[in-house]
Amino acid sequence: MPITSEKTGYLPSLHHINQERINWLQRELRPHREALMQHPLYESIYDLADLRVFMEHHIFAVWDFMSLLKSLQRHLTCVDVPWTPHGNPSSRRLINEIVLEEETDVDPEGNPISHFELYVRAMEECGADTRLIHEFMAGLHQGKAVFTQLENLPVPGHTKDFVKHTFQIIQSGQAHRIAAAFTFGREDVIPDMFRCLIGDMNRRYPGTLDTFQFYMDRHIQLDDEVHSPLAMQMVSELCGDDQLKWAECLEEAIACQRMRLHLWDGILARIQRY
Repeated sequence: MPITSEKTGYLPSLHHINQERINWLQRELRPHREALMQHPLYESIYDLADLRVFMEHHIFAVWDFMSLLKSLQRHLTCVDVPWTPHGNPSSRRLINEIVLEEETDVDPEGNPISHFELYVRAMEECGADTRLIHEFMAGLHQGKAVFTQLENLPVPGHTKDFVKHTFQIIQSGQAHRIAAAFTFGREDVIPDMFRCLIGDMNRRYPGTLDTFQFYMDRHIQLDDEVHSPLAMQMVSELCGDDQLKWAECLEEAIACQRMRLHLWDGILARIQRY
């Protein structure tokens, strides 16, 4: 079935993907992906209190995902004035397509909203504490640096490590590495991880998790049907026939999945503490 965006109807030219190289990356990443899929965190999120702890930590990963995305947009398109054509038109289209739906998707009522803002709304709906993420964002709005905020606020160590790693990738300035982190550290693994989390919690807590359920369903739909294939094409176009770039993509993807395991370990320890 052709993959199209329901907003634009855009059909990506998936035949440009170096499928052999993508398959190689996925094979090499399989043990790391399986470790994520089998992590005991999922079975430990049993009630609403557990879910709140998870969301209070995970919101930082939702936020820094947007920074990865906008960094890619900055590398692959022109965001300066005066505007000039920049980069590969196909890559421009791919990244702008993803930005459109991550930064300005719709809420259950059809109103424009970013996935980050939707997640914060879901936290508020189920009673999770949003004070830390709001204070973090307020500091950024005031011009404070990300690393300063991470050090000055009581951000848990595993969450701090995760965000720092993301920004180290961004600061590398290497578009193919950033794309690998985005694709194989985020987009490609998120649908399966969220399926592990959904379970029957929405049925057990009617009216409390409606927004979170909507967020997860929407994320799974977009990542499975649109964003993951688009992101893989983006990696393929950025690496081309450069074997070193493909090797660096694998290195970055493994590092990202290990960091995700570190985050999951930290969240699990917090849940078990209560």
